Amino acid sequence: MDFTFKKAQKLLTSKDFKSVFDHVHIKAGTGELLVLVFDNQDERPARLGLVVAKKNLKRAVDRNRFKRTIRESFRTHQHQLKGLDFVVLSRRGALTLDGPALKRVVDQTWRRILKKRAANIATRDS
Repeated sequence: MDFTFKKAQKLLTSKDFKSVFDHVHIKAGTGELLVLVFDNQDERPARLGLVVAKKNLKRAVDRNRFKRTIRESFRTHQHQLKGLDFVVLSRRGALTLDGPALKRVVDQTWRRILKKRAANIATRDS
């Protein structure tokens, strides 16, 4: 299994971000982050976009740590998240968590999203 984070797995253009913002299928949030999900309903690789505002994380080192932690967690869960486009937005609470705590929150968020996706598929199929 390949756990690299390739360019094809990044939301790069404003069009990519707009498609997620305009067609949110799943929302999952905590005090530290908000995740918006667009379900392509196909088997292409999951894609990730990050929005980290200076308003929420003032220091560059904090913004970079937040992004690095999100990307690392995404990279390890990417095979379970196929067919989904994610935009992860930072919230003020992100500053209160250290690296391992933030990773735990992000990992729990991926699991909640997968549960919501399964529930959406079950209701759509019935």
